[in-house]
Amino acid sequence: NYHTDAVYRSMIAAVTALSIDRIFFEHDAPRGAGTANAYLLLDSGVASAPFIDSVNDYINAQGNHGHGDDLQCFAMPETSHDLAVTVYVASISNMTAEDAAALKTGVENLIRCAFRENTDFDVKKTWPYSRFSFSQLGREIHRQFPQTDSVEFSLKDITSGLNVPRLASLSVELAND
Repeated sequence: NYHTDAVYRSMIAAVTALSIDRIFFEHDAPRGAGTANAYLLLDSGVASAPFIDSVNDYINAQGNHGHGDDLQCFAMPETSHDLAVTVYVASISNMTAEDAAALKTGVENLIRCAFRENTDFDVKKTWPYSRFSFSQLGREIHRQFPQTDSVEFSLKDITSGLNVPRLASLSVELAND
């Protein structure tokens, strides 16, 4: 499977401009003997149906597959998580309304970036087959927003399988430390 995966990974990467580490395979005949699935993970957002259809067309309809191979591409499956975050700031009473709003928006955008909703920050993102660490996310918030004294998350670390954690909802609250 590794040689075949490498060939398909290379073909998919060439046609989609995805890096090869964002292409994951499921073997074990999901549609019967000789079948496999490839799951595509974007840095930001979800792979659209036309995007997936074009990759499947390239592999299957245009004849870029091995004899008897049945490979189908899909967007990476997702899990949904509701996250509430409290950001404690010692000097919140000294902040202007604009500064407080900017901090709240910045923290929200950084968290959304970690959950692959944007590419605004250089932070550790959610990945399949991994643990998403909220303590790491807290460190990244502290690094990016030094006025932050403490951060509390409503969730514990998320351990994923062949899926990527996404936000179903996000609420960020600023509080006085």
